[in-house]
Amino acid sequence: MARPYGVYVHFPYCAFHCPYCDFAVSTAPVPQARTTAAILAELELRAPGFARLECRSLYLGGGTPSLWDPEQVARVVAFVRDRLRLPAGAETTLEANPESSDPGRLRAYREAGVNRISVGVQSFDRGVLAKLGRRHGGEAAERAVRAAAEVVENVSVDLIYGARRSSVATARADAGRVASLPVTHVSAYALTLDPEVMAEEVPLARLLGQGRIALPSEEETLAQARALRAALRRAGLRRYEISNFARPGFESVHNRLYWSGDSYLGVGAGAFGCLHAGEGAVRWGNLREPRAWMEAALAGREPSAPEAVERLGPAELARERVLLALRTSAGIPEAEIPASRRGELPALLRRRLAVRRGGRVVLTSRGMDLHGAVAERLTE
Repeated sequence: MARPYGVYVHFPYCAFHCPYCDFAVSTAPVPQARTTAAILAELELRAPGFARLECRSLYLGGGTPSLWDPEQVARVVAFVRDRLRLPAGAETTLEANPESSDPGRLRAYREAGVNRISVGVQSFDRGVLAKLGRRHGGEAAERAVRAAAEVVENVSVDLIYGARRSSVATARADAGRVASLPVTHVSAYALTLDPEVMAEEVPLARLLGQGRIALPSEEETLAQARALRAALRRAGLRRYEISNFARPGFESVHNRLYWSGDSYLGVGAGAFGCLHAGEGAVRWGNLREPRAWMEAALAGREPSAPEAVERLGPAELARERVLLALRTSAGIPEAEIPASRRGELPALLRRRLAVRRGGRVVLTSRGMDLHGAVAERLTE
């Protein structure tokens, strides 16, 4: 059977640039038709490399794809189905912000071929949302989730914890409120700001580096994560990856391709892609500035940033395979752990950081909390 891959389309426009975001986004007026033409041009340009693989999913991320006109989204979905042979009914996700998720617009996306909607809630707490610079409130977020559930069966919600004004109480309350809604999937992430890397483009990272703001401690953030997980577990949302939870049968097809180490076709400003060939792979990152990316794609040139193209050999891919697989509840076959590192397993098992299950090594909940340190011990 052909190896699977997913298509990721980055829509780089937002009505407002959140002060914690380091994605490639622009608040300029959206050039609707020109953006679509550039997306289709890049898809056509990169399609031959993926001809022998099987397209399994389409993910429209951003930015704020719910600012993209539904008729333009329909053109992209139709192209991926026709040119890349995405099967009818395959998981097709669109990210949406509460402010641009009115029922009529969501119905139009469903007619365009979208069957999964991911709502960027982040929190329902007014204080947390204000410190994140979000423009919606908890009630608007709830209305958006309910509106999405009226048009598609599969609704995911993004949550952030470990932010300013976040606490164990707000994390628990956010999880409980999500669980009361018709949600099938939750992605929950700790706010991460690296002043050394992000200060130039991310205002909150700059303020953190200057000592003008503070985030919860690591211990407090971990306590928030545990409270959130417990509330989701009680509501029937199972943790199947470090930061992702789903009701049975609603795990993300697209994201699982990343964690399995498969290829992915990324197009759009700032998007990343990876194509496996033989025993190696090529990974690329696109130009982040939307106008530069668009001009290159429309001119028929690969819009990759030269410094963001790398070739990966078998050893690098094997290492990544261990790191990614250990993020999931399925773990990794013990035979895929380098022989030189298997001597670390008894100590990890004894400390209940990992378990053996059906010939696989799976991290416990505690082990997942220490994923980086544990995974490093099992890779060369």
